[in-house]
Amino acid sequence: MALVAILTAVGGKFTDITPSVASLQTRPVAETSAGYLRPPVLLSTVPSVLARHQAEVQAIATPSQAAAQAAATAAAAAPQDTPEATQQAPLPAYFTYTIQLGDTISSIAARFGISEDYLIWNNGHVATDPDTLIIGATLVVPGTDGLVYNVTLGDTLNDIAGYYGIGVDSIIGYGPNGVSTPDTVVEGMVLVLPGAVPPAPVLVEPEPAPDPDPVPVGVSPDPEPYVPPAAAIGYVWPFYASISTYYGWGHLAIDIDGFGSYGASIVAAASGTVVLVAWDSYGYGYHVIIAHDDGSQTLYAHLSDIWVSQGEYVGQGQTIGALGSTGYSTGPHLHFGLYIGGVAVDPLDYLP
Repeated sequence: MALVAILTAVGGKFTDITPSVASLQTRPVAETSAGYLRPPVLLSTVPSVLARHQAEVQAIATPSQAAAQAAATAAAAAPQDTPEATQQAPLPAYFTYTIQLGDTISSIAARFGISEDYLIWNNGHVATDPDTLIIGATLVVPGTDGLVYNVTLGDTLNDIAGYYGIGVDSIIGYGPNGVSTPDTVVEGMVLVLPGAVPPAPVLVEPEPAPDPDPVPVGVSPDPEPYVPPAAAIGYVWPFYASISTYYGWGHLAIDIDGFGSYGASIVAAASGTVVLVAWDSYGYGYHVIIAHDDGSQTLYAHLSDIWVSQGEYVGQGQTIGALGSTGYSTGPHLHFGLYIGGVAVDPLDYLP
């Protein structure tokens, strides 16, 4: 084969691009013709079979590595089959439970992981007969072994903790209480006191009845002793109905049932000065506190309306508001509390 030298001027210089005899003899005609059909720069960028194969291998391998990394990340993030992972979400500070058919104090306590004692102590209405539960009635259940406590006017964490023989840190350290410092505790809050034990009840000795006036000579004594009107002997009922929840540990007041009586008038149990008119959504709702002339105080909570103002002096039996179900309430009722010497007492011991 005759060889023809082909010279190409590139940048003012002559370049010999004649293929060698060896390359012509060993390369296919199609490949040798490619140099004439395409610019030389294109030839240098066409990958060889090996290069293409390597690129294909890399293209296939990369998603697998990414998938492996994603799988590892997912495995690390996925919950492990451990007791900690299978635990239920933490309970709130306290909640109410509706008694179902077949429930017992033991089964309810076991279900929520608390002591039977604390279930009884927080529900004074079942303390007298824990074996008798009414289907449909509600129980206050603490999220831990502790007493549910309603913060009242003048309460401090130090006073509460000291009264129940626990540390202030235990109240603050119980997260669901939502208390970060002692100063964040305000009237109307409901706290759980972990580990608190109810103190022994204080027996209040009734005052001796005054000696009757001597009967004048010649006058027959009355067949029955004289009984002064209720207004003259202390407190009157702020609203008279059946008791839905009695005074007891964790519920330092009585609940007077208001079923079918929403909006009924609530009266002052005794004359005195209105020292608080307030509202909160997580406790007492609309509520009033009256300070009486003898130093005692009465609390009227869950009202639907309030008709007195703070600082106003009210007489015994004067209407102060309307029965309702505001705040933390399961239905229309009056939460009525009585405090003597700053300590909650059972109002039923003082009502006629």
